[in-house]
Amino acid sequence: MEQYAVTEHIKEQDRSHIVETFWPQIRRAAKGYEQRSALCEELSQDMAFALWRALGNFDGQCKLNTYVYRVIHNVAVDHIRKYSRQKEDELAEEQVHSADSPEVNMQQQQQQQRLERAIQQLPLSHRQVMMLKLEGIDTAEISDVLGISEANVGVRLHRAKAQLTEQLMEKN
Repeated sequence: MEQYAVTEHIKEQDRSHIVETFWPQIRRAAKGYEQRSALCEELSQDMAFALWRALGNFDGQCKLNTYVYRVIHNVAVDHIRKYSRQKEDELAEEQVHSADSPEVNMQQQQQQQRLERAIQQLPLSHRQVMMLKLEGIDTAEISDVLGISEANVGVRLHRAKAQLTEQLMEKN
């Protein structure tokens, strides 16, 4: 990750570059929190805009990655609060299918969809830890992002894995 000079505020062009750099992580995080494609796109845009604004306040007290994931996490929590009040069946679930590769194995697609649905069914606290871990974030950074101890991260991750295993075994 490229280093940015932390002055009073990160320059506007640096903020835009940072948002572009983290765009793939923003998209993956949004998809992890929201399966409905229209809302996933909205969440991605909200995350990117919130990150761009928040980077003006970045003071270098933590790693840039940690700061970025904290902003993304906060936007996702707000989104979940906003949309959790709506019934699941009010919005049609859309799946984004890639037409790039016709030889994609249908069984792998189905397994991926089952896993994504199982992750969505996890309690929020477990889903957050699982999503950050799947992004490749280490335990210490997850601890910083979520504001919990590293031991608690480990416990939540263990419980999330156990719940996923149980859910996936039930459906077989």
